[in-house]
Amino acid sequence: MRIAILFLVLLALPPAPLFARSWHYALWSDNPEKYLEVIESLPAPTVGPPPPGIVRAGIVTHHFLAHRLMVDFFQCLKVCSSPQKILLIGPNHYRQGTQPISLSSLPWRTPFGPLRTDRSFIARTLTRLGCPEDPDAFSGEHSLGVLIPFVRFFFPDSEIIPVLLKPEVSEPMSEELGHILLEFLGEPGHVIILSMDFSHNSSAEAASIADQAAEKAISTLQDDQTSGLQVDCRKGLRVLLKTLRKLDNVQAHFRDHTNSAILTGQRNQTHVTSYFSIFFLQRKEGNGGSKTSH
Repeated sequence: MRIAILFLVLLALPPAPLFARSWHYALWSDNPEKYLEVIESLPAPTVGPPPPGIVRAGIVTHHFLAHRLMVDFFQCLKVCSSPQKILLIGPNHYRQGTQPISLSSLPWRTPFGPLRTDRSFIARTLTRLGCPEDPDAFSGEHSLGVLIPFVRFFFPDSEIIPVLLKPEVSEPMSEELGHILLEFLGEPGHVIILSMDFSHNSSAEAASIADQAAEKAISTLQDDQTSGLQVDCRKGLRVLLKTLRKLDNVQAHFRDHTNSAILTGQRNQTHVTSYFSIFFLQRKEGNGGSKTSH
């Protein structure tokens, strides 16, 4: 009889307490060989002396086909910076979860061990945005799940703040997120990374034209030009550029650019995806503050 009563009580409980997750899982979370293969295939980047400024943010792909750009990006970031906290923004491709802006304080299981989140910062951000935690949004979402193992490998002592954005994020929420990003960058050792791919499902020629428009807007931090760009996280790009415009002497440095037609050798592709890796440096007073690319 007691067993029957206990069973009925369990059935009456909401499913979350019974099956609550304790981790998010990165790509190949139990198979480090996949990542080690691509990491060890590239030598350490030849970047020369650290640039005259501070790395405040960056943009990198989440398409594993372009793993060379990912490895180089994080290698270069490690040479030029040593971030204690990384705020990682990506598109919510499948519109999972319940919130337009999704955060979760759960740690991540990666092929190189667990990666912690900054739980207190996430709690404060959720309060300011008026949102609950939204862990369901992160299930199988590759925009963050592909990059997080690289973060854990290159920066094992760092903490992350994972953020997913849906296209329908409202203007007031975008504004508040921008304020939060600006305050985040006010602390030393903090870096924002936007996980974003560029042209999708076009010819290589069309992708090249679209990428030129994106490069122009990004190199001049023109957040008001992002709505027409061929990128998969327009809201993330807009809020990032708008935030960086509020800092003095920020300059975009384009490190690499390629596309899937080049990487696969199939130059006649009709479904090309293109990629940039970009760093945003805040130059010290006296070193110049012009916004140029390349």
